Amino acid sequence: MKYFKPDFELQHFSEITATWLQQNNIRTIFSDLDSTLAVHDQHGDEDVEKWVEILKKENVQLVIASNNSQERVDRFCKPFGIIGFGKCNKPSPHRVNQHMKDLQAQPETSLFLGDQLLTDIWCGKRLSIRTALVHPIGQEHEPIQIVLKRKIEAWIKKRW
Repeated sequence: MKYFKPDFELQHFSEITATWLQQNNIRTIFSDLDSTLAVHDQHGDEDVEKWVEILKKENVQLVIASNNSQERVDRFCKPFGIIGFGKCNKPSPHRVNQHMKDLQAQPETSLFLGDQLLTDIWCGKRLSIRTALVHPIGQEHEPIQIVLKRKIEAWIKKRW
């Protein structure tokens, strides 16, 4: 079960503040997209915009790492001026690991942020970077396969 237990549990991504980043020595955040930063298949809101500005001020690079299409990732990233990669095949760490190397992101100063244990947290653990689990945004709009995964995740959480 240790592969599924995050290093941090947060209600919302905005709990990652400038102070939090400094205290935890985070320089790069690899983040899931849907249900982590935005409602499934929606654009980011003012909370995302404010948070991205904080990250930029702190010289922390935000990188979207999504299993969704590259088109979806690009639609989200472009307005915020951030980079992102679709079709990452999480929980497999291979594509994200290659992006880490390309971006020269160091494992000891990186964080994987996501809303799912079975994809995001497990991927981060397999990359040997710290992980943060957030409460899903807009759960009522999630596809059925995600709803089913959440039931499995609830079972796993009870066994921590």
